[in-house]
Amino acid sequence: MNYREDLEIKLQKVTLAMQEVVEDIYITDQEKQRIIGKLIDFKQAIISKGIELNIELEAA
Repeated sequence: MNYREDLEIKLQKVTLAMQEVVEDIYITDQEKQRIIGKLIDFKQAIISKGIELNIELEAA
């Protein structure tokens, strides 16, 4: 697996995790916002790493 594939898989996993948090009925809205905020930060880090490595990632 190359860097591009690895970053794309990580980006997909973060996107899926965000969807799961939004759909989870057992988490309070405040907790959802906190988790989503951290996942957005992680997603931005993945995108930044792709830019740093000059890799164009497929939008997830």
